[in-house]
Amino acid sequence: MNTKPHLSIIAAMSENHVIGLNNSLPWHLPDEWAHFRKVTAGKAFIMGRKSFEAPDALHSEYRNVIITSRPPAQAEPRVEYARDISGAIALLSDETDVFVLGGASVFEQMLPLADRMYLTIVHAQVEGDAFFPAFDSDDWQLADSEFHGADDDHAYAFSMNLYIRKP
Repeated sequence: MNTKPHLSIIAAMSENHVIGLNNSLPWHLPDEWAHFRKVTAGKAFIMGRKSFEAPDALHSEYRNVIITSRPPAQAEPRVEYARDISGAIALLSDETDVFVLGGASVFEQMLPLADRMYLTIVHAQVEGDAFFPAFDSDDWQLADSEFHGADDDHAYAFSMNLYIRKP
């Protein structure tokens, strides 16, 4: 039986929608990374090539599907390649939960298909060159939110939010 997996977008963005600068995250938030690892443990990831190759990229220890028009001749272990979103979803049709890690164009294409968004809001305006796409908040219900203040390890306060698509 071939069914579509539950697609969850997971991202952190600033209040001005920045998600990246020079193919890296513009902040260092250890507790947010710990949250990411807990939420995504043992799950398959879909991401674009640049996100996969970013110096601070997080990879699934289970399964990574990379969207690229130029897959390498030899894939690394636990890495598969797809030419587009539908190909990536088809490769993961046997999974129950799949996390979408970006970048910006992948988020934009996946937003209409996603069931959930684990979206951390970094409470700052930061410089960046990659942005999370605008979305209609009327389509989403905030199911959970956890605020984390700035401290010695976190330059910015942030809120880890879980949104579920309204039926």
